[in-house]
Amino acid sequence: MTSYAAEQARAAGAPREERGPTERDDLRRVVGRVLERLASRTEPALAACIRRSREEWDQADSLSVLDAELEDEIAALRRRLAACARPGWPAARRAVALEGLVVIDTAVGLVRLFERRLAPLLRLRLRSATPDVLPDGRPFLDLGQALHEVAEAWR
Repeated sequence: MTSYAAEQARAAGAPREERGPTERDDLRRVVGRVLERLASRTEPALAACIRRSREEWDQADSLSVLDAELEDEIAALRRRLAACARPGWPAARRAVALEGLVVIDTAVGLVRLFERRLAPLLRLRLRSATPDVLPDGRPFLDLGQALHEVAEAWR
């Protein structure tokens, strides 16, 4: 007698067994690569925007990290992860896919938040007790470095 989940998996064309850790590892590597790409674009863009805004305040809102190519790559990854998270696939693979969706959505959300709200964040920092926006040459909110660390954890 076979389980309902096994029957659903067979009907959906999903494999009944995980092909090994390589599939999960592959998903992790792909998520890590996209996160690294996002981090590599965020780091210099954020630092340059903060430097520009110190001399030209109207440039505080000029942060732009996500371009059409990166957006397309993220959308393709989300589609792949969503397909791997469907019922019928092995639980370990589904778990990695769901975690990947959460981390990608969170990272993109943070980058978009920085793109839209950097000027108020800078104003708050400049009014604080420690107004340096580039301590030790790094942005006071080092989103690029944080994304690098998350990408490293996914590889």
